[in-house]
Amino acid sequence: MPDLRNRVTIMAVGVGRYADPFLPQLRGPENDIDLLRDLLIDNPATALYEETQFIELFNPTIQQLRDALNHYVSGRSAGGDILLFYYSGHGIPIGRNDFGFATTDTQIYPQASKALPLSLLRFSDLLNTISIANVTPIIIIDACYSGLAGQTLAGATIIIPPIDAVSNLRDSVHSISASNYALLCSCAADELSVDTSGGGIFSHYLANVANNGIAGTRRNPSHQSLGLKDLFPELQNQVLSYSGDFSPRLYLGPTLPDFPLVKNTRHSPTTERFAPYMMNILKTLWNDGDEQQLTPAEIRENCGLGAYGNHSKLSLPAWGLVENTPGTRPKRRRLTERGRKFLSGELKIPRILTKDADTMDYLPTDDVEYISVNNMDN
Repeated sequence: MPDLRNRVTIMAVGVGRYADPFLPQLRGPENDIDLLRDLLIDNPATALYEETQFIELFNPTIQQLRDALNHYVSGRSAGGDILLFYYSGHGIPIGRNDFGFATTDTQIYPQASKALPLSLLRFSDLLNTISIANVTPIIIIDACYSGLAGQTLAGATIIIPPIDAVSNLRDSVHSISASNYALLCSCAADELSVDTSGGGIFSHYLANVANNGIAGTRRNPSHQSLGLKDLFPELQNQVLSYSGDFSPRLYLGPTLPDFPLVKNTRHSPTTERFAPYMMNILKTLWNDGDEQQLTPAEIRENCGLGAYGNHSKLSLPAWGLVENTPGTRPKRRRLTERGRKFLSGELKIPRILTKDADTMDYLPTDDVEYISVNNMDN
């Protein structure tokens, strides 16, 4: 499975300050961006990405936001990159089939009680722009869809255009990005998001679930990293437990690549440790320089049941100390060239191998201890 992390750029947009008096100020977006940065960049327990992959925009104007997106797309030299676009702020439906991300200079036209479309970023414009460079969109929206509700203008209440436009986001992203996309929304089309001084409830629980990790089961072991699909069930549970009035929605394209969002803090890796019985097998095959080739049954007779059941582990590529002798029936086991070098003190091997939950390979970690035949107990 390819590692897609170096193809990812995160663009985090938080808008809480609005020049137009008919757009309420929001308390949480700046904290939402801080939560996301901590989760993806700063916290070593969860972070999978580098500082250079994170672009943050606080209270941008519409031109600044468009310039940032254009600059990102212009810098793509090949297809297959991934843009994680995160937005926290006011979301405004545009007609029945589009949706707008409000910026700090978004304007409301009082006579029609609507936002001026040129003063905000259309969802369709976002998708069409990044699709030019064949970029996979991963879009997370923590928007207060109630941004204009309850505001009074000239004695009349401003009414949001048909709120079912939010439901059409999935159709828009599917039509432009085919089946290669992810869309996570903070609430359903007819519900309201919650804004607090500490950040949006949706973003708060997204960070909470990611920081707590997801435990595995015997039948379904935990993974080293978690994607949106992994996080969503518990995110939905926690948001609903806070308020039954709204819940997040997740839409995944069927061909979306396996995109990791965070490390799993509850992942318990499977390991193999170089054990004394393994050394016993090696010495028995070495036979003081007069090498032997033994069947598994002979290994059991000479080294015990534990060695009989586990001798194949010495053939794990990261160790590679023992191999099958070609053309022998019953199967016989012999030292490899690496095994001979290890026993003669010319080679060090990792004491512990860790199973990669994605590739299923046993590999040494970056900080693993390497041992030689002369320091087995050190």
